[in-house]
Amino acid sequence: MKAVFLAALLCLASGVSSNNNDTVYISKGKSAYAYHMTQSCRTLKRCKKEGHVMAISLEKAKKMGRKPCKVCCK
Repeated sequence: MKAVFLAALLCLASGVSSNNNDTVYISKGKSAYAYHMTQSCRTLKRCKKEGHVMAISLEKAKKMGRKPCKVCCK
């Protein structure tokens, strides 16, 4: 228990926030609406064009109006 508390305290002290600095993946396709937690999500794999998937911050994806993927963000 002390180790968990210490780890959480270190994260807060270093300014790391797990909610805003997470990297998510989006498709640049016209009909894309979701962000994905992993590049290997089966729904993201449908994006066939190479270079069509990009990594961005979770905060930016939410500002773009993207919603969590129903498959990988459960």
